[in-house]
Amino acid sequence: MSGRSFLLRVARVSALFVGLLVLALSVVSSVVTARDKQVAAQDGQLGATLGQQVDAIGASFGQSRVVEALLADNPAFADFYRAPGAVQAKIAAGGPLLRRVTDALGDLDALYPGRIGEACLIDSSGIEIARVVGGKPAEPDELSEVDENPFVAATLARAPGEIYQAAAFDSPDIHQRVISNSTVVAAAGHRGIVHFEITLDSFRMPPAAGGVAATIVDAHSGEVLVDSRLPGVRSGPVDRSFAPLVRTGRDTGFTTLGGRRVAFRRLPATAGNANDWYVAVSAPAFGQGWAHGVSVGSLALLAGALLTILVSGASWRSHLRTVRRAESHDALTGLPNRSLLTERIRAGLRPGRRGPARASVLVVDLDRFKEVNELVGHRYGDLLLREVARRITAVVPDTATVARLGADDFAVLLAGSDQDAALVAERLLAVLHDTFLIDGVSVDIEAAIGLAVGPEHGEEAEQLLRHADAAMAVAKQRKTGLVAYDPATEQQAPNRLALLGDLRRAIDADDQIVVDYQPKVGLGGGRLVGVEALVRWQHPRLGRLAPDAFVPMAETTALILGLTAKVLDIAVCQAKAWTEAGLRIPVAVNLSTRCMHDPDLADQVLALLDRHGVSPALLELEITESMVMVDPDRALQMLRRLHEAGIRLSVDDFGTGHSSMAYLKELPVDELKIDRSFVQEMTRDGGDAVLVQSAITLGHNLGLSVVAEGVESAQVLAALDDLGCDVAQGFHLGRPMPAQEVEAWLAGLQRRDFAASA
Repeated sequence: MSGRSFLLRVARVSALFVGLLVLALSVVSSVVTARDKQVAAQDGQLGATLGQQVDAIGASFGQSRVVEALLADNPAFADFYRAPGAVQAKIAAGGPLLRRVTDALGDLDALYPGRIGEACLIDSSGIEIARVVGGKPAEPDELSEVDENPFVAATLARAPGEIYQAAAFDSPDIHQRVISNSTVVAAAGHRGIVHFEITLDSFRMPPAAGGVAATIVDAHSGEVLVDSRLPGVRSGPVDRSFAPLVRTGRDTGFTTLGGRRVAFRRLPATAGNANDWYVAVSAPAFGQGWAHGVSVGSLALLAGALLTILVSGASWRSHLRTVRRAESHDALTGLPNRSLLTERIRAGLRPGRRGPARASVLVVDLDRFKEVNELVGHRYGDLLLREVARRITAVVPDTATVARLGADDFAVLLAGSDQDAALVAERLLAVLHDTFLIDGVSVDIEAAIGLAVGPEHGEEAEQLLRHADAAMAVAKQRKTGLVAYDPATEQQAPNRLALLGDLRRAIDADDQIVVDYQPKVGLGGGRLVGVEALVRWQHPRLGRLAPDAFVPMAETTALILGLTAKVLDIAVCQAKAWTEAGLRIPVAVNLSTRCMHDPDLADQVLALLDRHGVSPALLELEITESMVMVDPDRALQMLRRLHEAGIRLSVDDFGTGHSSMAYLKELPVDELKIDRSFVQEMTRDGGDAVLVQSAITLGHNLGLSVVAEGVESAQVLAALDDLGCDVAQGFHLGRPMPAQEVEAWLAGLQRRDFAASA
């Protein structure tokens, strides 16, 4: 062999060896890159979920502090201290004074069912004045004479209005782990504390897909306080599997514990909060083996390693962009999340070359989204949220930022005036009130929007968001669609807690809840065909309150069920009284959405009629289209039972809902009531007249009588008569009146010429 041939052969072997080495290194690099990409993606998802959990806990702490402040402002506690006599003597005497204190504490459980473990009022001497556990007041002999809990001294050391949140402890009353909120009550030279406990279990996040779990860990002992994978009541030895987080000494970061990848953040104790927690979100860690995630076939294709080397750099850069996006965007909808929205609000409020900047924030909340999840499943809920995001994005300006804040809350950031924002809000309400077709299922929702404009309503991003959210809550309560932020509404917030307590007591009283009756007149012969029962509240301090002042508030709690039962009882008793006087006057009563969800509704109504000996034909129940569409199958079953028993059924406010005609023709109803918003303007607005005529034709084609609400002039009455409407109701015919005035109104009915009078 010549020297030249030998060198050529060595060169070939060396080239082959170098080639194989490059191929092997490229495969290893590909595998490691794939694994790191999976780990980074998992970290991004865990970090985003961790942010949501931290925000939720912070919001819960803030809500608890607001509730405590509202509770401390209740006049019942100040009145107790101002009353003459020693504290122990007033406790022993009991009576209305102490009962008001107990009622004020019990109202917490009605507002936040399942979260409040115990609430109490403790004198500065350590004497327990009143305590409510699980909504049940403690007996006098069960009250403590000296309360040595550490939160007592810590709270008394603070000024009135400052809230102290105690560290977690085992409650001897409910035998669960709790944290407490306390503040000072001061009046007439006396000091005490009002205190309530919240179960730690209420901070639990339900287990998520992929084995994702949320855990709260005590930052001192390393003890697991709450874990979404474990039952609520602690049993067995203390779990310190997350104690290494404490030993790291870091406030935030990622780590791997026991085969789980963990994202963690510390929520340190503050001057008013003794809780020092780590919040951890974890999931099974991505595989530890270097070749995990790569198939055997992929390893065999060594030739592809060269291509991997060329594209790995671009792939890694793309992956980094994905991770950064996961930290600032919602994983489900792809929209910016709260963090990115807050950054953009700050930028929008920053003064520019043209002077002070303006930024408008719309917060959008979906009504009945929870029912979609419960009735048809979370998959449909996720699809609905994606479609909502698409519709919102489609109707806002290109320069706007659309974000998902969490759950069913969205936000829109706009530059410009509040008038521009109001126009955008109107478009949002229109598109969100259109029926959604989700994988073959028709879904109808409603929306409430709150508007805040900076810098008038807030110079900081967080403040502007909070005020828009407060306005949204008012819009949701009033069902008005859009509400702009008004500082006066926050000043009225402390009264809501007291007003709810007053309403609960009014329902149990005999003389506060009253009913007026508005006549319904047949257009064919001008005769009375029935009356509608309209509730009023004769408040002992505020006077006579219209339904708008308390019914929307009651509908946010279970009080609406008791209020409806009260009105039904009054209306049925009045129908019986008229029958005994020789008058046959059917009475109509409105039902709420919560009533339709009550499986015992039909039994309760039929039992009420039987108890008073009233014919079912004298009772009419009014429902709305949107109420039925929440759960059509359940509604149909209940309505058919009521209808078969002889009770008349009416669809109220027809035209404002979003019902499906397929369901409407199946409803066992006798009557359609056209909403007043169409009737009042029908003689001046050709569009409203067409809608009224269409509703009358539709009702008659379905074999139903048609009632027009809001008739306030002779011209409207004549137009309805020409269109063939059956029944009219409104101020022109008769205002709501007490029962004793109905007979006098009826006696003069034949002498009235409604068509000729103004």
